[in-house]
Amino acid sequence: MSGRDDAWAAAVSAWAGGRPDIQALVQIGSRVQAGSVVDGWSDHDYHLVTSSPGNFTDGSFAHELGPCWAVGAQVAFGNAVKVTAVYDGALEADFVIVRHAELLVAMLAMRWPAAERWWPRPLREGVASLRIVAGPGWRVIKGGEAWERRYARIAPLQVPLSEREFQGLCGEFWTQLVWAAKKAARGEYRASLRTLHLHLVENCMRLLQEEALLAGRRSYPLGRRAEQWLSPSELLGTDVRAGADRASLLAALAQIADTFEKTSAAVAGRHGWTSSPPAAVRAWLAGLGATPT
Repeated sequence: MSGRDDAWAAAVSAWAGGRPDIQALVQIGSRVQAGSVVDGWSDHDYHLVTSSPGNFTDGSFAHELGPCWAVGAQVAFGNAVKVTAVYDGALEADFVIVRHAELLVAMLAMRWPAAERWWPRPLREGVASLRIVAGPGWRVIKGGEAWERRYARIAPLQVPLSEREFQGLCGEFWTQLVWAAKKAARGEYRASLRTLHLHLVENCMRLLQEEALLAGRRSYPLGRRAEQWLSPSELLGTDVRAGADRASLLAALAQIADTFEKTSAAVAGRHGWTSSPPAAVRAWLAGLGATPT
């Protein structure tokens, strides 16, 4: 751990210890996961457990921890708010604001996992999120032995892609591909660029992540560390470059379509699902590329 990380850890611990409205602060993420590669670019992730979430969800508390460049908040992991703060030296910290009572209920339920079939849906989803996020590793900063015992009940969980989710990703990809190609042909280049990355590359990366997991390789969501787990051909297929012009956009759309088609076929084959890339869409896209501006 670097001197900066040591100073940050001390500051976070002292800050949480001085806040009576924080019942527990638990570090999660790559920095406390066995086998993870941690470097100076790694962020710091926490569960902030509180009976007063309104004191934290606007992110204003982040300024109490040191010189803060920026703060943002978004809903994550179901209905929890994640506050992201960036400090001097681009140190990034994520705080997932967890309601104390709800977490206690989830922790109690995990004492009897065989009863899961009778749990209400919000409880099942909450426990699944806990297992995905905290199961791979955690460290209690504030909360003591009671919270260490509770977090020790969290078994890691890796949720496989369902057939319904797979078909949804495929349907979204091919419909968004047509939309992006039409915008490129019309001259709405920036709208096409946005859809290329927001939907097409994103959905392709999600299936590549699934394909790697099915092949027994470790992979990460959101394209993280993709340079380590994608194959050379997959790296080339996702090296999508396009400018604000018709020719490069149509070429990029064809490239990501090729990669998605191969990947979706591989994932479908592993699961025994059907995969039917729309040949008519590919033919139409190829025709657009051959049409002069």
